[in-house]
Amino acid sequence: MNKSVNDAVISSRIRLARNIAGLAFPHKLDSETAFSFIKKIYDVLQKTDSFKMYVIGQLDDVEKRAFVEKHLISLDLTKNDRIGAVLVNADESLSVMLNEEDHIREQSIVKSFNLEKAYKKIRKVDDAIINNISLAYDDNLGFLTSCPTNVGTGMRASVMLFLPALTRSGLMPALIKTLDEVKMAVRGIYGEGSQSTGYIYQVSNKVSLGYSEEEIISNVSKAVVRLCDLEEQERNKLFSQNKIGWTDKIMRSKGVLTNAYVLSTNEFFERFADVKVGVALGLIGCSDMIKLNDFLTDMLPANLMLKKGSVINETQRDILRASFARENLNKILDC
Repeated sequence: MNKSVNDAVISSRIRLARNIAGLAFPHKLDSETAFSFIKKIYDVLQKTDSFKMYVIGQLDDVEKRAFVEKHLISLDLTKNDRIGAVLVNADESLSVMLNEEDHIREQSIVKSFNLEKAYKKIRKVDDAIINNISLAYDDNLGFLTSCPTNVGTGMRASVMLFLPALTRSGLMPALIKTLDEVKMAVRGIYGEGSQSTGYIYQVSNKVSLGYSEEEIISNVSKAVVRLCDLEEQERNKLFSQNKIGWTDKIMRSKGVLTNAYVLSTNEFFERFADVKVGVALGLIGCSDMIKLNDFLTDMLPANLMLKKGSVINETQRDILRASFARENLNKILDC
C-alpha cells in the first residue's frame, strides 16, 4: 500500500442488496412474515459465522446510535422499530441489515484499503443466503432491489477517506462533480444524505447495473487511489507554503487532545484532523494507523456512553471524551 493511501484510507466496505422473491418490500411487509424470514436467515448464517441478532425495536437510542457510529447499521434502519433487525458477527466485520430499504443488506467492513478482502468475506455470507433463500432475480437485470441504482449485482463498494487538505483548499466540490460524471458518489461519514464530518468522506459506485463485481471494485479503487494522491499533493503544498504555521497548528492540537479537560465532538474532530495531518507529514509518529482510526470511533457520543455504561448529558460526554483522550492518545502515537 502506498503512503498516500495509508494516510488517507480509514476503511473499505462491500455491501450487497438482496430481496426475497414474492415478498413485498419492507415498508409494506407484515410483521409475522418479516420475523419469519429474519429467523430463517439467522439460522442459515449461523453456519457461516457466529452472528448475534439485534431487533431494532428492542434497542435503546444509545445502542442504535453506537451501531450507526460503527457503520454496522444505517440511520434508516434505526427508524424501523416495527420489523427491523441486524445480525452482527463477533468482531463486527460482518453485519446483515434486515428490512431496511431491502429485505437483506449484507455488508463487510475491513480496516484500511482492501475492497477485495471485504468482498471475499461477504461472498461467504451471500453464497449461504443464495443457496438457502429464494431471491428476487431477473436473468437480464440481475438482483432486483428497491432502489434502481442497486439493480444488477446489488453491490455498493465504498471506501472511507480522510481528506482534510482537499477540503480546506476548497477543492472537494469540483472533485465531487468530476467523480459524479464517472458514476462515482461521494457522501458524508454516514452515507447517503449525510454531511462530511471531520473531513471524512465515503466514495462509492453510483450504479450497479451493467458492471461486474470485479469491475465495480476496480473502478472504485482507481478513484480512491487518485483522490489519495491528490490529497497528499495538496497536503505537501499547503505545508510547504507555511511550515511554521502548520507545525504550530498541529502541535497545538496534539497538546489540546492530550491535556484538555473538556472536549466537544466538533473540537475533537478538528484537533484530531490536525494530528492525523501531522502523522502524514511525519511530524508526529504513529506505528499503527488502524488503532488511530479506531480511536476516532471510540470518541463519538454514543460509543462514549456505552463505555461509561450510562446515558450522560453533553457536558458530561465532553469531559469524558477529554479524559479518554488524555489517557489513551499518547499510547497510540509514538511519543
